[in-house]
Amino acid sequence: MGCDGGTIPRRDELVKTKQKPEEKDKVSERLYRWRHCAVSQTTLKRPIVACEMGRLYNKDEVITRLLEKAEDPVMEHIRGLKDIKELNLTLNPAYEGSGSTMGDSNSCDQTAEYICPVSSQEMNGSHRFSFMWNCGCVMSERALKEVKSEVCNKCGGPYNKDDVIPLNPSEEEQDWNKSCMLSRRAKAKAAKKAKKEGKRLAGEGMSEESGSTNGDDASSSKKQKYAKSVAGASTSKSSMRVSSSASAILRDKEFDRVRSSGFSVAQDPRASEAYKSLFDTHKTAQGKVKSNWVTCNPQYY
Repeated sequence: MGCDGGTIPRRDELVKTKQKPEEKDKVSERLYRWRHCAVSQTTLKRPIVACEMGRLYNKDEVITRLLEKAEDPVMEHIRGLKDIKELNLTLNPAYEGSGSTMGDSNSCDQTAEYICPVSSQEMNGSHRFSFMWNCGCVMSERALKEVKSEVCNKCGGPYNKDDVIPLNPSEEEQDWNKSCMLSRRAKAKAAKKAKKEGKRLAGEGMSEESGSTNGDDASSSKKQKYAKSVAGASTSKSSMRVSSSASAILRDKEFDRVRSSGFSVAQDPRASEAYKSLFDTHKTAQGKVKSNWVTCNPQYY
């Protein structure tokens, strides 16, 4: 049967079929993960850091969220700066920046900013890359397999298999990275505890040795303390003697005679005439003419 204009409808126009779910472009998704921060989704800019799970971050974004104590599911395993490592990346000399977009394609999509220093493969998601947790150097998996060595091929630092962490891992590799992270943290905690225990035992041993060698010194110090106490007692006795002699002077009969009310220097037979002339009770002072304006005549006894 036909419609207006004599057209014949097709089956998909008459029968409603179930639509397939929209699928992501795997190439674009992979490229996005290698060029954007895992927590802020912003473009990666140096300094670039990676966690023990192999995710890439902008260092500034990680520090900001740690200071704000933000709860991000992507960063729940990052407790501080010791749980991230700054990557030592190799620049790609052929990279000229982000290219211009023409229609639905981009001429520079596959040109990465960084490359492997050994195999020169680009970090665009097409090749698998890993980094060393000890030094932070980034290399391709091909370079690690072909150039087998116990030292890093870029900086020369030592490393082992457990220190190699895949970047942007797949779901299967994520479980492996997590198990390696937990074992690495357990080993570090045990080593720290053993080091602390060793320092404590060393301190106790030194204290015991010092106590055994300083036994004679302790006895000599006790003798010195005893001598000081004896010297202090002798000085206190001498001060008591001085105070007792002063009290004897105050109890003297001659001192009591001088303090009596009837005592006069002019009548003292033991005083000289020159000494008596100093006082106003002397005969020369009594016959002296006084001024008429003097209203008082203080006398000192």
